[in-house]
Amino acid sequence: IMKRYRYIKLGLLATIFATGCTSDFDKMNTNPLSIDDASPAYILPYVEETGIHVDSWAYQVGDNLHTNLYSQYLANSATYFSADRYTYNSSWITDGFWTPYYNGVLKYLKVVKKTAQTDTIYSNIYQMMRIYTASCTANMTDLFGDMPYSEASVGNSQPAYDSQKSIYYDVFNELTEAVAALKAHESDDTQADCSGNKDLIYSGSVAKWIKLANSLRLRYALRLYYIDPAKAKTEGEAALAAGVMGSNDDNAGVKITGNGSNGYPLYQISGWSEFTMSKTMENVLKNTSTVLDPRTSIWFGQTRAYVAGTSSVKYQGIPNGLASTSLTGNYAPDNNSYVWGLYACPEWNSAGTEPSSFLLSKRMKVMNYAEVCLLKAEAALRGWSGAGTAQADYEDGIRASFADERSSVSEASLYSTSDDNTYITTGSVKWDESAELETKLNQIITQKWLAVYPNGIEAWSEFRRTGYPKLTPVVESDESTIDPTQNQFIKKLRYVDEETKSNPNASLSSLNSNKGDGSNVRVWWDTQRYK
Repeated sequence: IMKRYRYIKLGLLATIFATGCTSDFDKMNTNPLSIDDASPAYILPYVEETGIHVDSWAYQVGDNLHTNLYSQYLANSATYFSADRYTYNSSWITDGFWTPYYNGVLKYLKVVKKTAQTDTIYSNIYQMMRIYTASCTANMTDLFGDMPYSEASVGNSQPAYDSQKSIYYDVFNELTEAVAALKAHESDDTQADCSGNKDLIYSGSVAKWIKLANSLRLRYALRLYYIDPAKAKTEGEAALAAGVMGSNDDNAGVKITGNGSNGYPLYQISGWSEFTMSKTMENVLKNTSTVLDPRTSIWFGQTRAYVAGTSSVKYQGIPNGLASTSLTGNYAPDNNSYVWGLYACPEWNSAGTEPSSFLLSKRMKVMNYAEVCLLKAEAALRGWSGAGTAQADYEDGIRASFADERSSVSEASLYSTSDDNTYITTGSVKWDESAELETKLNQIITQKWLAVYPNGIEAWSEFRRTGYPKLTPVVESDESTIDPTQNQFIKKLRYVDEETKSNPNASLSSLNSNKGDGSNVRVWWDTQRYK
C-alpha cells in the first residue's frame, strides 16, 4: 500500500483554507465566503506552498510519480507501482496537479484580484500572486495542453477550454502587466506588508519579483520558439531588455521550514525505497564530461552495497519502465542510489549512517539564475538582442548551478571544487564555437536539465520542446498508444476522469488543435523533435 503523508496546516490558515480534494468543478470552483475577508498577506504564502506542492501527498502523486519519472531524473524502484510504465491514474493526477491548481492557486488569485481592486494597499501582493500564478498556469498547460482557464475557478461547473496558445499569450500579458504595476508602487510605503513569512519566496522584495517575472517571460518565450518564432523573439527580447536575474541572490524558491511535519517533500518520501536515480541520470552525471559531475554527491547517495564493501559501484541508477520482476539482482535496493546526497543525508555519504529524519529545510525551486544563464545561452544562439555570448552564458550557468547546489550543504568540507574547471572544459561539456547549432543546443539543454533538478515539469517540457537531453525509451509501456520499441515517449497528461465525465466542454475533437486527448497526443508547442 502506498504510504501517504499529509500535514495539517495550523492556526489561521487551517480555518481559512481547509478544503476537500475533489475534481468536481462545481465544488472546486466555488469561492468559500469565509476567505473573502481574509488578508491577501495570508493568502500569498498558502498559494506559494500549494502551487509548488509542499504537501508531500500532492508532491508524491504529482511530481514524483509523473514528471520526475517522465523527465528521467528518477526511476521507479517499488514493485507495487507502475507509474514509470506510463500507467494512467486519474486520482493521482487529480490530487497532484488538477486540484492544487484550480482549487488552490487560480481560485485564490481571482479572490485577491477582487480585494485589490477595492483596496489598493494590496496591489503589490496581488501582482506577486499574478507572477507566481502565471508560472503555475504555464506548468499546467504544459502538462495538459488546452485546459479550462479564463472561465475556471469562479464557481462555473462547466468552464470552457482555452487553447494553449491563448493561455500562453495571457501568461505573457500577466507577467508584463504585473511588472508595470509593481514598478508603479515600488516606492509606495502604503502598500500592505508582505515581509518575512508573508512571502515565502522573496520576503516582499519588489525588485526581485520584477526580475523573476522577466526571467519567466524569457523561459516561456523560448518555449514557443519552434511553433511561434515571431512571438517568441518579441517576448524574449523584451524580457532581456527589462532585466532578468543577475546572480544566485535572485534565485526564486518557496521556503520550507523543516519544522513539525513540514519538510522538503522529495526527502520526506525518500525513506521508502520507492524511487531511485535513473539510469539516464547516472549516464549524464558520469559520462557527459571526463570527470564525475560535481553535483552527484550533493543529490544522490552512495549505494548500500558500496558502503557495505560488497560492490565497487558507488552511484547507480536503474532504467525507467522496468517490470516489477526486474527490480532484483543488479537493480535490487542495495545496489541503487537514492536521493540521500550531501544536502539531505551528509551522514550517509560521509559515514554510511542512515538518516534519522527527513524533515529538512530548503527552498523548492521556482526558478534560478543558473537556468536564466542557460536560457540566455540559447537566446544568443538564436541571435536575440540582449542575450550576450552563448559560451559565456553557458559556462556561467554551469558555475552558478554548482554554487547554488553547494549552498545547501551543511559543511564545505564535505565536497570538493577541484574538478569544476575540468568538468566544464572537457568531454562533451566543453564548448566548441565551431560546432553545429544542434550540438550546442544539446549542450545547453542538458545543462539546463541538470540545473533545474528536481523540477520535473520544466525538465520534461524542455525535452518535449527540443528533444534534449537524449532520453532513453522506457523498458515497458503499459500505455497501449506508446510503443517504446519505436522510441516513443509519453507526450502529455490525460484530463482527469471526473472532468471528462462532467464537463461537456472537454470534447475531445476540439482539444489540443483538434488532435484530441491522450498520452500520445502532442501539445501545441510540441513540434515533433522527438518521437
